[in-house]
Amino acid sequence: MANTKYAMLLFIALWTIRLLFFIPGVTLMFLGGVCFDPIVSVILSMAGIFLSETLVYVFSRKFSSGKMMKNLERKHPELKTLLETYNYKFLALGMICPLAPTDVVCFLSATVGIKYTTYIFTVIVTNIPLMIFSSFIVINFSESLMGTVLVVASLVLISIISVKM
Repeated sequence: MANTKYAMLLFIALWTIRLLFFIPGVTLMFLGGVCFDPIVSVILSMAGIFLSETLVYVFSRKFSSGKMMKNLERKHPELKTLLETYNYKFLALGMICPLAPTDVVCFLSATVGIKYTTYIFTVIVTNIPLMIFSSFIVINFSESLMGTVLVVASLVLISIISVKM
């Protein structure tokens, strides 16, 4: 029982440090599905997303400067307009798209001034289907060697594509 508590704490810590190493959250969702009971995996992934995306929000609000926004406007004027006009809808679309760099979308949304409650609600709600999928899909695949190979290959492929993006 004590080892399970440490594993859960380590899992939440991985969600926090993933930002430093640009590890996609999807990878950790699948890892949670492999390591924990599906319900526990969903709860831990939700807590991890809440914590890591809150850190992205705070970092963005604290360290994004007017100079950076002017640079963004100059290089991509349509992006700032989209962010301001569609606010949480742009955030939701960025979170749902599997190839979008979600932390960048979150950072940009926070930079243009989305309210924290809208931001975190959108992040959590748009991630729920993937959290459930990644937690429960492992049950079906963990019964066979082929299933395990498919899960690992999927994790590697998702990680590579996300890092490349």
